[in-house]
This record gives sequence, C-alpha cells and structure tokens, in this order.
Amino acid sequence: MPELPEVETVRRDLCRHVCGRTIARVRMLREDMLIAGGPSEVEQAIEGAAITDVGRRGKALILRFSSSYSLIVHFRMTGKLYPLATGAKLPAHARTVFEFDDGGRLVHEDVRRLGTLELIPSEGENCALTLTNIGPDIFEEPPSAEELADALERRKCAVKPFLLDQTRMSGIGNIYACEILARACIRPDTPCDALGASHVTRLLASTREVLVEAIQARGTTISDYRTGTGGPGGFQHQLRVYGRADEPCLVDGCDGTIRRIVQGQRSTYFCPVCQKRARRRRRR
Repeated sequence: MPELPEVETVRRDLCRHVCGRTIARVRMLREDMLIAGGPSEVEQAIEGAAITDVGRRGKALILRFSSSYSLIVHFRMTGKLYPLATGAKLPAHARTVFEFDDGGRLVHEDVRRLGTLELIPSEGENCALTLTNIGPDIFEEPPSAEELADALERRKCAVKPFLLDQTRMSGIGNIYACEILARACIRPDTPCDALGASHVTRLLASTREVLVEAIQARGTTISDYRTGTGGPGGFQHQLRVYGRADEPCLVDGCDGTIRRIVQGQRSTYFCPVCQKRARRRRRR
C-alpha cells in the first residue's frame, strides 16, 4: 500500500496542482531515503526547475522537471505526497519538502521511512533502480488474453501470488488481488496452470473493472493512504472481500461467508461459495 489506484490518484491530483510550478528550494529531512545521489545533487538538479509532468509506473510515482531530471518516488507502506496549505504546520513525519517560488510547499511524508526517492536523468528513467525488474503497467499496458493464458500455463503457483509478482505485471497489490479474484469468481489458491480460457477472460475483465472503480473512488484508505490533496480515498466502502473475514458474501443470492487464509505471509480474503478452486487440467 499504496497500490496502483492510489498512486494513480496522487498522480492525477499532482498534475492539477503542481505541474508548471517552480521549485525554489528542496529540504531533505531524511537523507537516507535517497537510494541514488545525495542531497546536493538533488538540489542542483531540481532547484530552479519547474515540474513539467507527473508520471507513474506500477506503484512508483515519477516527478519530471524542466532540468531534464526525474525524481522517482516509491511510497512503500506509509508514504504520502501532497501540497501543504499556505501557513499549515509541517507534519511530524515530513521527510522531504519542496518549496515553490510562489510560497507553496509539496510535502513527502512517510511514518515508517520504508519509501525511497531516486534522482535520475529523465532520458534514463528505464534504467532506474526503482524500476529494475518491474513488468509492464497492468493498467496502461495490460496483456492480451493469449499472453496472459500463456504466462499462467507456465506457472504452477497459486494465482494470487502470480498477480502480486511485480516482475510480470506491475501495480496490483494485496487488496486489489483479493478484489479482482472475487469479481472473477476465482479462488485465490487455484494453481495458475489450472485456469482455462474462461478464467482468463474473467480475470482480465475483473482487473480492469476493479482498477477503474478504485481510481474513480480515489483509492482505498485502510490506515495511512492519503490522496494527492491530503484527503482519504473512498474505495474501502466498496470492498467485497478484503478485510471482511466471517462476514456474509455481498453477491446477491450467495449464502457464503468470507474466509481469511494466509498466502506468502499476507492475508487473503475470498468467498468459498462464489470462488471455486479449479482443478489442474490433465496434460496430453
């Protein structure tokens, strides 16, 4: 957390509120969060430069500057990035402060300090450490049904860990993997190579559906996440399975009760009635 819908919400907010504004000063309050370069390099690269664009790749946010440098922000568990109202007190867990020449500020806040910042020339973004081994963005570059079917057929692991593998498709985290599989009526511990063409079709459709709805709701706020304007998201009110262990299934006509299991040290939620576990197909 934040996952793709949360980072995309922040990206869209920042595009509206900070693009075109010039950085007068950068204050690095936690230098250890920089994974490439030092504070002086960041200052030289972006002080006096304007933010020209805000991009995203999977769960990573990319601030692009008129100086031809980019700053890649990975929020990890508790990161936030939002403009601070004029005269507002700096939050206790502020890690980096970008001061604009018009007097405004953009604040990077991170309670647990697990997030990272990486400065890199814009032309070399694809070589950034943050983006190493990150697969295509699942929202911007979704696989075709044929590509997904081929990838699933080659794997024997459960389908939920497959969705969480950022080297294959980037952006999906624990919350949305649970929700996508619930919509697709696929049990999360189903082996990948047991999924047939109908499963693949439902999986692709559900992925798009869930991500679009979550972005429209401005993300999911379970605890720490805040939008690019500092407010909470709203998709937590639309979750069908995540965090609902022992509660009734919300699908009309279903008498199932949501179960919680652990996969790869992460909580997984599903309805055992709606989400059937497919059997491995017999090889010829």
